[in-house]
Amino acid sequence: MWRRVHILGPVQSLIVASLSAAFISTALTILLVPPRQTAFRIIFWPDTLDPYITFSTVLIGVISPLLGYYHLGRLGFLLTVASGFAITWLMTVCAILCFAYVGHYFGNVWLSFAAYITCVALTSVLIVWLHVRAAKSPSLHEAQRKLRLL
Repeated sequence: MWRRVHILGPVQSLIVASLSAAFISTALTILLVPPRQTAFRIIFWPDTLDPYITFSTVLIGVISPLLGYYHLGRLGFLLTVASGFAITWLMTVCAILCFAYVGHYFGNVWLSFAAYITCVALTSVLIVWLHVRAAKSPSLHEAQRKLRLL
């Protein structure tokens, strides 16, 4: 008997990709965040926020290849791995700028944290906007047909 395959919509795929990226990011955060070490400390870097910073950086970097896989299969995954690395690098630079410069000039870790949350939110909104726009793109649908993904 033939079974009907249900293809996820753009919003459903975003939810599945976000949950999958959250599980992957949680596991990597547990592995990457070292226990408290007093021998090496970075000035102006809040040690209590290390797990959140690592989680958000990895989450943003992992979600783009998962969404690329949704759009173009294995080819999309391979193409968006580079963008995932670029976004992860961008989020790391944003964290350094937020905590080093904002924390240094204003002397407030929570203001730095608010600036970093703003960077994470803007990056997330950009990823969602690009995903929804790609889901509606006729050229992407044509590429999916050529790759026999539909």
